[in-house]
This record gives sequence, C-alpha cells and structure tokens, in this order.
Amino acid sequence: MLIPKAELPFPLRWGFSTRLDPPEELRVRRLNQVHRCGVVEASNAVAEGDGIWTTAPGVRIGVRVADCVPVLLAGPLSDGTPWVAALHAGWRGATGHGDLNPGGGILRRGVARYRALGGDPARLVWAFGPAILTCHFEVGAEVIEAARQDLAWQEALCTVGPSGKAHLDLHGFLRAQALDLGLDQTREGSVAYCTVCRPDLLYSYRRGETTGRQWGWIEIG
Repeated sequence: MLIPKAELPFPLRWGFSTRLDPPEELRVRRLNQVHRCGVVEASNAVAEGDGIWTTAPGVRIGVRVADCVPVLLAGPLSDGTPWVAALHAGWRGATGHGDLNPGGGILRRGVARYRALGGDPARLVWAFGPAILTCHFEVGAEVIEAARQDLAWQEALCTVGPSGKAHLDLHGFLRAQALDLGLDQTREGSVAYCTVCRPDLLYSYRRGETTGRQWGWIEIG
C-alpha cells in the first residue's frame, strides 16, 4: 500500500493499493465507473459515476484504476465537518470529453461539490496516485484537442514521443487544474509511479492486463 502524507484537523486514512496487497484488503465497490464526470455521495447502493464523496466517519470510499489517475481529496467544511472524495480521472474524465452535462472535468466537479458544501479549496489536501505517465501515454489528436479546451491547459503538457506521436502528461494536466481551482501546492501528496513502467507493483490495462485493478481509497477517522 502506498500512503501519501497529509496534515489535517481531523483523522484521515488514505492510500493507493498495489498488486502486492492481499485481495481481502480491497474495499467495497460503491461505483459503477463509466469514464465520465458524475460525482455522487456515498451510499449503501452501487451508483453510476466516476467520483464519490462522504462526510461520514468510518466509510471507506475509493475508485478502481489500471492506467487512469486515482485522485484523493480531503478537507474541512466551513463548520469543521470532515469531507473526503475519490475521483477516477482518465483523459475523458480529466477533460470532460463526451459528458452529457456541462461543468468541466471530474476534478473541477469534485472541487465544485466541496465548495458548494462550504469548503475552501485552499484547505484541501490532495494526491494523485499511480497512473500511466508521460513516458507511455501516447494519445491521438482528439485527446490533446479536448485537453486544450480547459482553462488550465499549457502546451508543455504535450510532448512528442519516440514514434512521433503526442504524449500527454495527465498528472501535470490535473495538477494545472488543481492550482487553477485554488488548491495549495504545498498540500499535495501525489505518488507518481507509472503503471506501465512498474509491472512488479502495478496493474496496467495498456500493458494488456484487462482485469487487474488497483484502488485509490480514503476514509475519515
């Protein structure tokens, strides 16, 4: 288990699982992930969406990934109530591409939910977990064009790979969004391992592992 660092006024447990963690440690599945931008409150039922949040202590929530970025957020609301969220961000989720409802990508929607409940984005601790990184994330022109629509886009996030095709820095793209949303860079605890580079530790769909997944999970208390 990979555990980011965090300093908060409430107890927090969070982390990113690896292929070395026992199966019994994986958490209850609460989301049917669909590579879009829906963010829902945790309940006992399985909901469709790619983000989940809760203010309930002891309720462990998470997202399953194999190359996409697991995003974890935690912070107090204006009345001191703890709030946590887990988001699943592939390129479609990060850009909001193809989503039926306006509002930007999954990170923008997750932070908007926190703000709507009375939270200050500058008080969030946040972490991106292992994912396919720039070295292996070769993408088509439509992916770069979708990313360019975001207000936080920077051309340096797109580089040319060995084959002459575009490579996207998905971690960097999400980080640019986070800073644009008012998150504090000193409160970031990301774990930047590439899923394709680390077959000893991580599952990767692009490497041909179609069933194995790791978790990004978070819990109050």
